[in-house]
Amino acid sequence: QQGPSEAGAGSGSTTFRDYTQVPREMDQRFEKLDVDAALRPTIIKPSDTWTKRAQKALLAKPTMETLRKDEQKRERDAAFDLLDALTKSGGLAVSHASLHIVVAATHCFDKTVTETIIQDNTNPIDKVERSTLIMATTVHQQPVAALISESQLPRVGTVSPMLFLQDRSSDSSA
Repeated sequence: QQGPSEAGAGSGSTTFRDYTQVPREMDQRFEKLDVDAALRPTIIKPSDTWTKRAQKALLAKPTMETLRKDEQKRERDAAFDLLDALTKSGGLAVSHASLHIVVAATHCFDKTVTETIIQDNTNPIDKVERSTLIMATTVHQQPVAALISESQLPRVGTVSPMLFLQDRSSDSSA
């Protein structure tokens, strides 16, 4: 659940981030920076049946198997048992491994795209871009300026100035 934080990676000291807190951090950032209140947390629910693709050996033909709830538990337990054996119950570090986490949010529009453009004279792409940047700054723990092209800074600063105010307040508190 924890690993070296990207924020601490370049400073020489290793800090750890509790990835179980990312959804809470995201909600806090939504409340603070989403002036339209258009972002909603999204719960991803995997289906009850999964499809497992495997090969018994490197040159063997791939096989497919449908896994129901009890088979999923068996496979998950087998994977954790293997990880436990390879790391000697956590005694050995797992170098060069990647952890992938999926975090989702839904951007809700009050009006259709056409109504937003014609009636409100607003570009809906700017609103979605703001939502994406709120999520990206939270996940990557980087300021907006570090995540977008320098040539886009003035445009994004004009349509979403609150994102840059957040960066300045973070800089002054450091």
